[in-house]
Amino acid sequence: MAIEIVMPKLGWTMEEGILDEWIKQDGEEVAPGDIIFVVESDKALQEIEAFDGGILRIAPDAPPVGSTVKIGEVLAYLLQPGETPPFAPTARDAIGDRSAAPAIDVSERAATPPVAKSVRRSRRGGPAISPRAKRVALELGVDWSALTGSGSSGRIIERDIRARAEMLATAEAEINITPVARRVAQEANISLDELAAHYPEERVTRADVEKLAAEREPIATSAGQPLTRIRQLTRDRMVESTRTTAPVTLATEADATELFQMRQKLKADGSAIVPTYTDLLVKLVAAALAEHRTLNATLDGDELLLHSAIDIGIAVDSERGLLAPVIRDADRLSLLELASVSADLVSRTRDGTISAEDLQGGTFTISNLGMYDIDAFTPIINLPQCAILGAGRIAPKQVVVDAEAERLAIRQMMSLSLTFDHRAVDGAPAARFLQRVKHYVETPYLWLVN
Repeated sequence: MAIEIVMPKLGWTMEEGILDEWIKQDGEEVAPGDIIFVVESDKALQEIEAFDGGILRIAPDAPPVGSTVKIGEVLAYLLQPGETPPFAPTARDAIGDRSAAPAIDVSERAATPPVAKSVRRSRRGGPAISPRAKRVALELGVDWSALTGSGSSGRIIERDIRARAEMLATAEAEINITPVARRVAQEANISLDELAAHYPEERVTRADVEKLAAEREPIATSAGQPLTRIRQLTRDRMVESTRTTAPVTLATEADATELFQMRQKLKADGSAIVPTYTDLLVKLVAAALAEHRTLNATLDGDELLLHSAIDIGIAVDSERGLLAPVIRDADRLSLLELASVSADLVSRTRDGTISAEDLQGGTFTISNLGMYDIDAFTPIINLPQCAILGAGRIAPKQVVVDAEAERLAIRQMMSLSLTFDHRAVDGAPAARFLQRVKHYVETPYLWLVN
């Protein structure tokens, strides 16, 4: 009996997904555990594995690659050898199913000249690449845009990336280039191969690189650019948040001198994992949420759901848009454990390998724009949560430390902005929570030791 392959539900808020690409093609044999296709859910790419084996048959009227598909809609079928597909016969069926063809010995196949095949392109226009290969490419600094893959239908896989990295390493060892020229070439996106071709057997200088960069034609730009799926979702959710909530923002300024000094000491100790300021805030906010549960809640109709687990989302800027991976049980993790989990989530978010599960289920969100020299801002609530904390930069300021003695001092000050849904939380409880967070920021050693 034919087994239906449908668009899977990858998250509790997911209602539809985008068919990003087929890894297996129509007529190919599939074994349990094989990757069949890739789905783009709300904010993540997910490789979908087969639970059963058989021959993959994609109906002629199946949704095309790049289309939006409802959850549960049939994409294809898995058939057993000799089984008839549950759709109108195609030219393939008239000729005969691949499963009926005689088996070819591996040695015989190797001796047969390869048949020309079309190279698969991703729906974004570039070459198709597996998520694992993309992650390795980012780790090794390999540009895959001009590569031809050795995978199915020209798909770029991990071994292609590693082979390219080895070739680049060899080229780098052979080319004679000054350190400054190498840095300028990286900034101008000029490869060592291109430099070697233009300046064979010469020592490449900064002037050579700048001359080559100036000769390049400017990249043509279009007047308009369609919104990506991530941008559309961000647009819709931000509008929904401002339309359905009663947002109120409270702001305060905390003396983060001890927090600043603490992180400086951790860096000086040469620790393998140095927590970011966002990591430190997550730890402190988790401790405050444990005392102020009404901020660790979601509003569901006429019911306020107070969550026992403290799962904090952290806003991350990625090439695909603004995402918020979730640190589970943040209050139960030690600082180093939390920093390790955070680093992994941020890395996978930025290289596009984050799973849908890691982007869902947060009970509170922190957005830190301090690294962009932002002093203060008004964050938008991440539905269905009822509050979000915005953190600005830590900057030295002259402040009054003793009013009676009229004594001033230079302190590391940090702005904190709490936006909360007034439908779920009143101003006083929200203010007490923000006051507690400020207290923890100003006395971090008491709360970051475990």
